[in-house]
Amino acid sequence: MSFAKMIIEDQRVKKYYEDYMKHPFIKGLGDGSLEKEKFKKYLIQDTLYLKDYGKVYAHAFLLSDRIEDLQFLHTCIGVVIAEETNMHIRYLKDFNLDVFMIDNMKIEPANRAYLDYMLSFKEGGDIKEIFMSALPCTLTYEYIGKTLKEQCIKNGNNNAKDNYYYPWIEDYAGEGFEDFSIKSCELVDRICKDIDEEEKEKLMTIFLEACRYEMGFWDMSFE
Repeated sequence: MSFAKMIIEDQRVKKYYEDYMKHPFIKGLGDGSLEKEKFKKYLIQDTLYLKDYGKVYAHAFLLSDRIEDLQFLHTCIGVVIAEETNMHIRYLKDFNLDVFMIDNMKIEPANRAYLDYMLSFKEGGDIKEIFMSALPCTLTYEYIGKTLKEQCIKNGNNNAKDNYYYPWIEDYAGEGFEDFSIKSCELVDRICKDIDEEEKEKLMTIFLEACRYEMGFWDMSFE
């Protein structure tokens, strides 16, 4: 079993995934009941998050010397700074906002703490640790997007007319983001090839801690 698959299949990770789907913010996205002011707060904080999240990938880029890895890490930065930010732009217009207006807004403590956690690994210069801290966000959003889409289709609530948040769901449930997640896992398997059990558990601990911060982000968004 590949290391990336071991992470996804770990019962501790699965428990986080189950808890994400029970979260009132996520449930509100799925059935369309989430208050728009809460979604506005999320959009602002996530736009601020993406700025520094892109820097996490940039630090990993600087530590890579394989062309294949450099190409993908360059893609990671583009997905975060361009594609995901562009999705936000579509919703921000509904609140008379854009990414440039948000640029200097206050970042919430829970958001800052999550970002500082990921950025802390640049000090040691270990690409495995840096990328592992960023991976939960990618895999979490893919899982949430796909699971919510399945639920929406089952409940007949699967278009923008029925659910204001369905375009958000579709973006993270789509083939493009799925491909991004698959390639992220492939990179993990390349850079973690031949690591021993002790290092595997160390990296798993980083992944789980990032999952905890991810939950904190949803809590912050719903407050």
